Amino acid sequence: MPEDKLLWSEEFTQVEGSAPNPEIWGRDLGDGTSHGIPGWGNNELQVYTSENAFVNAKGLLEIEARRITDNSAGDAYYGPVEWTSARLVTKNKLHFQYGRLVIRAMVPAGVGLWPAFWMLGDTMDTEGWPLAGEIDIMEWVGKAPLEALGTLHGPGYFGDNGCGGKLIFDESLAGQWHEFSINWKPGSISWFVDDKEYFAATPESVSPNQWVYDHPFYILLNLAVGGNLGGPLSPDLPDSNKLLVDFIRFYEFEGHGKVFEI
Repeated sequence: MPEDKLLWSEEFTQVEGSAPNPEIWGRDLGDGTSHGIPGWGNNELQVYTSENAFVNAKGLLEIEARRITDNSAGDAYYGPVEWTSARLVTKNKLHFQYGRLVIRAMVPAGVGLWPAFWMLGDTMDTEGWPLAGEIDIMEWVGKAPLEALGTLHGPGYFGDNGCGGKLIFDESLAGQWHEFSINWKPGSISWFVDDKEYFAATPESVSPNQWVYDHPFYILLNLAVGGNLGGPLSPDLPDSNKLLVDFIRFYEFEGHGKVFEI
């Protein structure tokens, strides 16, 4: 697929062992407790920390979901949880509107894992979810290792009723490098894996509900454990599981694309 003008990229060129660039990435921390219910609204099992994402010697971002094997230490530091992980977010740092957004990533094998590369609308603080809009560019779950998922969540179509599609492979995506991307322009979003389009959405796709994707969004990148989509954990799930990211790139698409430095 021909590529338009590169507007922004994150190549993870920092020194080995360093945290992701703080000028780009903030952190969501904790267990996402809301109204006394933990699990980030999805019954997830991990707590997000500032320690589970770093750049390795190969210039790759590693996001690690790590089992707490010393329960006493875990209880003292994180609360009564069994897993730690990381969720990175560009909110109030970099926002994006339209364009072609691409991530080259390798998801880890394991039933119960749930890595995701996604976006939320910049009106989250004022309008909330799902009115602000959510664009899931890449979701993958270990219980369905052949499937790449892309979904929209908005008013009247969210959660299990999101507007989305899937691409089914002949072999597991885990342990293999793939590029996941969207082409986004006014009134249209299309999803791709390795430049193969598998789903497209327009305002008609969500009608009579509202299309809420013609304003800036920010990026989120995380590795969840369990939860409504991730499902139960395999008994043999390793204690350490790593989502690897080579790069994230944002291009102009058909004359559209803008980066907002907040």
